[in-house]
Parts: sequence; C-alpha cells; structure tokens
Amino acid sequence: MGYLQDNIPMSKFLSNMITLSTSTLLGQVLGFLVTPIFSRLYSPADFGQFQLFVSIVGVIAPISCLSYFYAILLPEDEEDSAGVVVLCSFLITATVLAATIILYFSSAFLETVLHAPGFSLYLSLLPFGIGFSSFAYMIGYRLSKKEEFGTIAKANIYSSFTGKGITAGYGFISPSPFGLIVGSIVNDATICLIFSKKLMDDFLLFSRISYKKIWELASRYKKFPLYGMSSEFAGNAAVQVTPFLLALFFSPVVVGYYSMAYLILRLPSKLIGNALGTVFFQRASSEKNLTGGVKTVVAVVHTRLVSLGMFACLIVMITGPELFSFILGSKWATAGVYAQIFAPSFFVAFISTPLAYMYSVLEEQAASMWFNFLLLLSSVIALIVGGLLDNPVTGMILLSATGVIFYGWMNMYSLKISGVPLGEAGRELGKFFSISACFCLPLLVAKLFSAPPYLIIAFVAILSVLYYSVIVYNDDQLRTGFSGVVRGILGKVRK
Repeated sequence: MGYLQDNIPMSKFLSNMITLSTSTLLGQVLGFLVTPIFSRLYSPADFGQFQLFVSIVGVIAPISCLSYFYAILLPEDEEDSAGVVVLCSFLITATVLAATIILYFSSAFLETVLHAPGFSLYLSLLPFGIGFSSFAYMIGYRLSKKEEFGTIAKANIYSSFTGKGITAGYGFISPSPFGLIVGSIVNDATICLIFSKKLMDDFLLFSRISYKKIWELASRYKKFPLYGMSSEFAGNAAVQVTPFLLALFFSPVVVGYYSMAYLILRLPSKLIGNALGTVFFQRASSEKNLTGGVKTVVAVVHTRLVSLGMFACLIVMITGPELFSFILGSKWATAGVYAQIFAPSFFVAFISTPLAYMYSVLEEQAASMWFNFLLLLSSVIALIVGGLLDNPVTGMILLSATGVIFYGWMNMYSLKISGVPLGEAGRELGKFFSISACFCLPLLVAKLFSAPPYLIIAFVAILSVLYYSVIVYNDDQLRTGFSGVVRGILGKVRK
C-alpha cells in the first residue's frame, strides 16, 4: 500500500500537473545552474534593486484586471469565458497606462526614499514589466480553461532560456540591476508570445463578444473586484512589502541578501506549487460543476504538498549557511541565515497557496481578503519592529512567525470549507514530519560534530535522493505519472 490511495481516478489531473512540473523542472534546473554564475556576476546591491523592481510588478500585475482573471475558469459556456478574457484585456491596458503616468511623476521620490541610487532609471521599464506579467497571467488562465497545459509547459521552458540568457549576457558585459530586470521582462514577454499564438485559435470567438456581454460578465463576477482584488493585493503586498521596508530601514544590500534567500526558497513553489495550483484550480472548478464538492481533490493535493515540502524545509533549516556558501559563494552566507529563518514560513505557504484557489472556486473571497489583510498588517508590524531595533534578523524572525501563523490559518480554513477533516490533515502532517526528521538525523549528527562543509553538502544530496525516491515509490499515482514522463522524454530522445 502506498502513502496515498485515491477513491476516484486522478490520472488526468496528475498527468497535467506533471506536464507543467516537468517543464518547470527544466526551467528551474537551468535557473539553479545559472544562479551560482549570477551570484558571482551581480552584487547583493544589484539583486536588492532588482527585487524592489519585481516586488512592484508583483503587487500590481495580479490586480491589473481587478482579479477578474480568476473568473476565466469558472463559466461552463466558452463564450462567457472568452468574454472575461476581453474584459481583462481592457483593464490591463488601462492599468499599464495609469502606472506609466504615476511613475513619470514619482520615480525620483521612490529612488530617494528607498536609498537606491539610479533606481529611477530602472523604474522607466516598469510598464513593460507590469504589462507582460499581467497578460501572461490572464492568457495562462484561458489556456488552463482549455486544458492547453502542453502550451503552458512549452512557454515555461522557452522563457527560462531567453530570460536567463539575457541576464547572463548583461552580467558578463556590464553587470548592473538593468541586466536582471531586462531578463525578467524578456522572460514574461516570451511567455506572452507563445501563449498568444495559441490564443489566436479563439479569434472568431473573441470577435463576437459585445460590449453588453462584457458589462454583463463584469456584473456577474463582481465579487472578484469587490473582494478578490483586495485579497489579492493584500496577499501579494504581504510578500512584497518586505523588500521596501528593508530598503527603507537598512539598505539595498540587506534587500539583496533577502532577495537571494527568497529566490532559493521559492524554487519548490515554482517547481511544484505553481504547476499544481494551476491544474488544481481547473480540476477543482470542474469537480464542483460536476459533483458539487471538492473534498477528494483538496485532500489529495494537501497531502502531496506536505510530503514534497516538509523534507526541503528541514534541510534548509539545518544547513542554510553551508548550502548558500557552497552554491553561491562565501559572500552569500548571510542569505543562508535568512533562508533558515524563513524556511518554516515558506513551507506553510507552499502548502496553503495552491489551496487558496478554493476561495475563488467556492466564492469565499471575503474570507480570503481578511486573511490576507491580517497577514499584511502583521508583516508590516514585524518589519517595523526590526527596523526600530536596527536589527533585520529580529524583523525577519517575527515576519517568519507571522507567516507560519496566518498561512497556517488560511490552510486550515481552506480544508474546512472543502470538507476535509482537520484531524486527518494533521495526521498526514505529523507522519511526514516524522519521516523527514528520520531522514535528516545523519545530517544533524554531522552538524553536531562540526563536519566540513563539503561533507554536509554530500549528505544533503544523498539524503534528498533517498527521501524523494521513497516518497515517489510509495505514491502509486506519482510513480505512474513520473514514469510516464520519463518514458515520454526517452522516446523523444530516441527519435
């Protein structure tokens, strides 16, 4: 018997998730390989200004169409879904124009307040960052509605090569935040280009959408701008406020260390969480339309997220400075300390973020809004306390603690409204914590006896392979899905 046994067929769901995860894996492997190069080409201050830029994009882009893009997946009628796409396109265009005007008058002020010399020059690229990121969000949901996960996977792969290629080129020629920022913009632009080619299949459908239809859909899904947008803004702001407050109280160098820790800790989320969340939203929406319930799919997704994320969390908590120094260079050891602090918060967020789609599926946007606003408020307070004490580590410890509390709270509520017993979810959490802790024991012994860094890194690699091999082997459907992906890749290679 495996760890996970489902009562209903989930093969298509897992196939779609693994398709996206495999493409993301290739992109993340490339990212992992080039990160040690980037960390030696670019300084912590460069990464700090880059993080400030992407944080602004990260706050504005998801709300650029008033969160209506979530509604793209909900209608059973294809014309209604296409109508929401047209509505989102108008709103994104208006947001980009408004951002351009505002930045024209405020860029010098932001540069001064954030203690980031030259940042106003990079802010001139912000409309492009917001525009490409927003359209990538929106078209991605439309393609998910049509179950075009192969196209999404293709875009993930190609965008990784183009974006990182640009960043590497600038880094070798003239390293500055400009290279990191342009690489990020090119990444999203590549996704938009590939998505748009597939979206053209619906050109005739889009051309039939009337202004009256757009207004009807805007009214029908008015909960998204009323509650969803506020929730989306608060949730993203809770994450993105950290770089701004660190820059305000300290310096872009501290932001750079945080940025690198954030980049590495987000790898599991980008590899598994985002791909799973995209497919999960589509599957949960369909399941609700067909059966009226989502309990089974939510329980399966929650357990798999716990099994995949728990071990990685413990590894970073135990060996953060050694990992960062070995992979990125000795100057990034401080980022490893930050990663140790944030690992528990990122683990809980890794579990709860994909499940937060249930707030949209079950139309519980108001609850999501309040969770995210409380998370934002607590994050700001934690960082202000750290700033007033002139101690970024204190602020980050408090911030990580609030993340664990509020993301955990969101996770439990998602399970509750989906009909999943909290006791059952708690037992799964305890089980995989025990398994992960057992696998980490040799690593703890090595740290206790001050083993050399290269030996600690070797233990991390070996134990990671062993743990995830056991997890996949004991999960019948994960084993079948990954075996299918491997056979597919090998078949293409032979051809």
